[in-house]
Amino acid sequence: MCGITGFVDPDLPGGRPGETLREMADTLDRRGPDDEGVWEDGDHGVFLGFRRLAILDLSQAGHQPMASASGRWVVVFNGEIYNFQELRSELVERGHGFRGGSDTEVLLAAFEEWGPRAAVERLRGMFAFAVHDQEKGVLWMARDRMGIKPLYLAHQGSWLAFSSEIRGLLPHPRISGRGSRDGAWHYLRSLYVPAPLSILDGVEKVLPGTLIRFSLDRSGAVTDREDVRYWDLEAVAAAGVGRPFLGDETELLDELHERLRESVRMRLVADVPVGALLSGGVDSSLVVALMAEEAEIAPRTFTIGFDDPRFDESEKAAEVAEILGTRHTTVEMPTTGVRDLIPELGEFSDEPMANPSLLPTLLVCQVARRDVVVALTGDGGDELFGGYNRYAQFPGLARRAGAVPGPLRPALGRAMRAGAAVPGVEWLGGILQRRRYGEQHSFTARLRRVAAVAGARDDLQAYRDLMAVGHVRPPVRGGAARPVHDGAFERHPDDLLGRILLTDQLQYLPDDLLAKVDRASMWASLEARVPILDHRVVEFSWRVPTDRKIADGVLKRPLKALAGRYLPSAVLDRPKMGFTVPLELWLRNDLSSWVEDRLAPGALRRRGLYDLAAVNRLRRRFDGGAPGLELGIWSLAVLEDWCQRRGITFD
Repeated sequence: MCGITGFVDPDLPGGRPGETLREMADTLDRRGPDDEGVWEDGDHGVFLGFRRLAILDLSQAGHQPMASASGRWVVVFNGEIYNFQELRSELVERGHGFRGGSDTEVLLAAFEEWGPRAAVERLRGMFAFAVHDQEKGVLWMARDRMGIKPLYLAHQGSWLAFSSEIRGLLPHPRISGRGSRDGAWHYLRSLYVPAPLSILDGVEKVLPGTLIRFSLDRSGAVTDREDVRYWDLEAVAAAGVGRPFLGDETELLDELHERLRESVRMRLVADVPVGALLSGGVDSSLVVALMAEEAEIAPRTFTIGFDDPRFDESEKAAEVAEILGTRHTTVEMPTTGVRDLIPELGEFSDEPMANPSLLPTLLVCQVARRDVVVALTGDGGDELFGGYNRYAQFPGLARRAGAVPGPLRPALGRAMRAGAAVPGVEWLGGILQRRRYGEQHSFTARLRRVAAVAGARDDLQAYRDLMAVGHVRPPVRGGAARPVHDGAFERHPDDLLGRILLTDQLQYLPDDLLAKVDRASMWASLEARVPILDHRVVEFSWRVPTDRKIADGVLKRPLKALAGRYLPSAVLDRPKMGFTVPLELWLRNDLSSWVEDRLAPGALRRRGLYDLAAVNRLRRRFDGGAPGLELGIWSLAVLEDWCQRRGITFD
């Protein structure tokens, strides 16, 4: 696991290409504290930088940038190729020799044997890389199928620059530091920036499953670009739905079991200690159960315990660890330990991210890093197999809303939103329902979500508004931004659950959840591996009909049933808690001055982004005690903090 960066620029402003490259690479030191390297091709003006977190082949034989045996290819590579041993054996049979034991060297031999397109199609893993073909003057870049590893790219005319993180681009003199209005609009709506957008104007996120070819001339100028989708999740979903798994329940679980077991087995290969992050939920518990089955010794597992029982999962995780026989570590800390990270959020989040669970995720990664360098996680199970309440609730809400005549739906939505703002409605709602902790589960927030579905013109807008956990209408001058990933709703015309699962896998999963885990783990210099998102598991999940994913009121039924082979139902049937924090309480008390400083009118005016009247209305309502507005205030403060640190404006 590493940080990669570099550029191609025939006329770098200010000169100093070597110094610029080192400055870019040095910003990624948290991603790679063990080694560093730079490389340049004077003929084509290609500059590659690298920071290393050593996982496989800890010797200098794993040093990057790395050249192939022939010297033709030079690569900077972030991630892991889990089937590298299988590929290595095949390449040895074809006459290739190897100096060391790294997967990077196998990747280079694969380029030489099969070429970049055929090579990347053979890879199983998480990765982002840039490889320069010195013979043909071509620079290739690729990102893994599910978007587990990040890759940012700035390309304009004859030059390009790339990096694992936005911070790695900022030292390049052509990166303007001007914010993207579209990126900010989507961030304020969803709490993250969806690909291919980024928070910076002129900087894109390379889409998952994409291979890019840049042709270069002898002066070092980019002359052509070609983007190829070597793996297309939408096409995978369509193919899976068209060929459903027809076996009975036992056969389905056996097939899923074997795919997950193989995936976990592959992710245990490392030359450093490997453990797991264990919440005690279904997905992480299943991953740990498979680890315990496959590993030669009892796996190490890690959990954080908080002093507030509303946010503490440590007892549940400890029970699972005892049943599975792991060597378990629980670190107890006050919830204020999470709060104390907030002043540094703008630094370790790299790109603005207002998902509050980023904070406790960083803490548990820091705890795990004391004893291991690699940790497996249970991420992805909810999105593949239908583990969120909204997956069960939204189709029914959408059907009922569809019965309302179209012209009346906007008025109904406005009336319900107005009802959510009535004083006392939160208190009344707490009496009418079993209250779950966390502001996203408050009665007011639930009512606003129902209003979003009721007032939408169609299912696509309804789901977008339902997922707008920040601002349904962000307070940004200039109106709405362009949408992303609309095509997901065209792939499953008769299956609304399939449409929203695909939408979340295309956007919410890579750009929020996986980005959160990557940023938190990399800030702790920990490699996080996600076995449930092996692409062969993903492909099989799309063969499982949606009515078998959620059945008899049971969410993600296949995963829960499979976990039942290892754990008692009393452990698996407990309510899902999630990594949450008392955000509203903090914003109204301990963090009030922090928020006040960031949302000062002068600061917002200088940013050149906000509709100040709309921000002021939001603040007055929040200061007046209106519930359900925490994430709106929080997202604004986090964005402004990030911009102030880097001098970003949107004019």
